[in-house]
Amino acid sequence: MKRLILPALLLSALVLSIPLGAKTQVSISAGPSRVTIGDPVTLRVIVQTNTAHDTLQIDLDEEGKSWKILNREELPQKDMDGFVIRETHISVAFFQTGSHTLGPFHVKLLRNGRAVEEHATRTVPVSIDSVLRKSDTDIAPLKGPLPIPGSPGYLLPWLAGIVLLVLLAFLARHLWKRYRHPLSPPGPPPLSPLEELQNGLRNLMKQGLFGRGRVREFCLRLTPIIKRFLNRNYNFNAEDLTSTETLALLSEKDTDPILIDIISLLLDLSDRVKFARFQPGPPGEAKLEAAMNELVEIYRQREALEKESYVSPAE
Repeated sequence: MKRLILPALLLSALVLSIPLGAKTQVSISAGPSRVTIGDPVTLRVIVQTNTAHDTLQIDLDEEGKSWKILNREELPQKDMDGFVIRETHISVAFFQTGSHTLGPFHVKLLRNGRAVEEHATRTVPVSIDSVLRKSDTDIAPLKGPLPIPGSPGYLLPWLAGIVLLVLLAFLARHLWKRYRHPLSPPGPPPLSPLEELQNGLRNLMKQGLFGRGRVREFCLRLTPIIKRFLNRNYNFNAEDLTSTETLALLSEKDTDPILIDIISLLLDLSDRVKFARFQPGPPGEAKLEAAMNELVEIYRQREALEKESYVSPAE
């Protein structure tokens, strides 16, 4: 029993985000993991640390490699719960097909030009396909046209008969499908974007995933609910965008800073749990639930104001 007390206390301290000395986490991902030769692959390096530093250095040695760096972008750093989060996007292109491995890369935390901490990322597999398909490697020569003796006019009745048979078959199939599957009565009207968002968040919280230690599964389900709402409410395909791209488009369509901060908090915390294995603990669950409730309330107040200000044509 005494042997279990100390690990339990250490685990509670980590869940409550109480820093126990210097703590740095480095994660790397590549997307897409399978591309055609010459197409870009984006490396996403995320560093979460509470070590005091000035700059971040990622050593990418492309000499003798089968890839070249196309672009490199360092996103603005974020501060959360005593940690600094730095994210770097690096676009590379391969000029050899086959299976490749990116990394490991060395990451250094610099302070006053000197390295105060060093880490190495894991390796990331990438598959590069050729532009040509397998069937394109053995192309048979085309045959010459077959000679038709006499005038081809005698073929017209046969062609007309074939076309008529195809039309009759299509009509018969259409009538058969209508007979076998009659039109069903219309169902209930679809939910509004706000109603769908509210129901999705409510059902997610009812599952109690946080309490059962399934925090990552909770965040994997939370992100699609928010992005589907943004897609329906603002008419842009948020499901296929990264969190950074989603927030950039949202800022162009909505100027409410409180609203954008709430959505940024939800997406950023979900990304940290999914990609950096961050564990927010019970305070994080309460923070998430409060942010989700505030998000729904803001849109509900907007909807009420729009109904009050609406004047029908008859009036």
